[in-house]
Amino acid sequence: MTSNHTDEKSSIGLDPLAVAAMETPYEYLNDLRERCPVSHSDAHGGFWNLFRYSDVCAAAVDAATYSSSDVTIPSEPLLAKPAPLMIDPPTHMDYRQPLLRKLTPRMVAPTEPAIRAKVTEMIDSFIEKGSADLSEDLFVPFPAFAALQLLNLPIEDFPSFRRWAQLAFTIPEPGSEDAKWELEVAMYFAPLYEQLAGSEGDDIPSIARRMQIDGREIEVMEFVMLLTTLVAAGLDTTTNASAHIALLLDERPELRQRLIDHPELIPSAVEEMLRYLTPLPMLARTVTRDVDIDGVTIPEGEKVALQFLSANHDPEQFDDPEEIDFERSPNRHVAFGMGPHRCIGMHLARIEVQVVLEELLKRIPDYKVVRDSVRRGPGVTRQIYNLPVTFTPGPRSGSD
Repeated sequence: MTSNHTDEKSSIGLDPLAVAAMETPYEYLNDLRERCPVSHSDAHGGFWNLFRYSDVCAAAVDAATYSSSDVTIPSEPLLAKPAPLMIDPPTHMDYRQPLLRKLTPRMVAPTEPAIRAKVTEMIDSFIEKGSADLSEDLFVPFPAFAALQLLNLPIEDFPSFRRWAQLAFTIPEPGSEDAKWELEVAMYFAPLYEQLAGSEGDDIPSIARRMQIDGREIEVMEFVMLLTTLVAAGLDTTTNASAHIALLLDERPELRQRLIDHPELIPSAVEEMLRYLTPLPMLARTVTRDVDIDGVTIPEGEKVALQFLSANHDPEQFDDPEEIDFERSPNRHVAFGMGPHRCIGMHLARIEVQVVLEELLKRIPDYKVVRDSVRRGPGVTRQIYNLPVTFTPGPRSGSD
């Protein structure tokens, strides 16, 4: 990199929370990737940015140099380190390896009928009215149900999970009861630690309880934070992926019609829209040594934002990246991350997003977004709090 890039290092003014709230951040990030692919921002105490696909992937797979000890900008106050998200190798594999078998495509596929039935039930609740808020009425609650299915938890706990799902996408007032939602989740899981002691069950909480961390029995807070992370991560990204896809297909009716006419394209279309939209636009790492990229030195201890959204629009990796090609192949996007911390629940997330899109296009294919009432907000993910729509009323499915 030439010296003028170093001169610009504090001038890009990038705030990742603001980027996540932008309706269309693509041109902004494309410009930064072109002008200053390795650059510094003074926001939130200062951090560096990697915008190119090659740089983002290289950092994501190099866990020794790019530590995951703190992955958000700004840093968030936490009860404890969320495992395995903020745990570095090799310890992070003590958490991850026992769960991988439960989250393969073959293992999560049997959850599809129950997820589809729940999506059908939720659409039934508003289909006769001809209007709905897709975020509040569908995209927030259905991943909460999927989380219950994944963790083999009682269906009667759905109201609590639904509430936590809604709070995960807001910024509650400091000191309010809602601001304690993560503590509520932790208190929900804490009793399971004793209840599952000695359990030989094959469900995820039992597997988590048997984990050996650095050669010792998992501790109660480690157990709680692992289950809390699985729930919170699954709710957040799946909800916002669904909302942004629905909004995109409203903006691009020709794409919607193509999927209505050719539903067999939905799996590959979901991958392409995940690439284009990237609901989790970035995560951070902390460098454990000085790193030189293109003549720019990132000093040891500095935070680095891996800009996944920018990487997914890099023309060096994707032909015509601003075009949405439902048959793009290969499509090695990083919407689920890359490397040892790649989203462990990505196969379940794919099922959830595909099912909700299939049912949406089948049941209310002519939905129209009430654009003036769409409400976004700043966050780690590209959050859509409200997505009101109108459509031609239809019949309930008749299956309860």
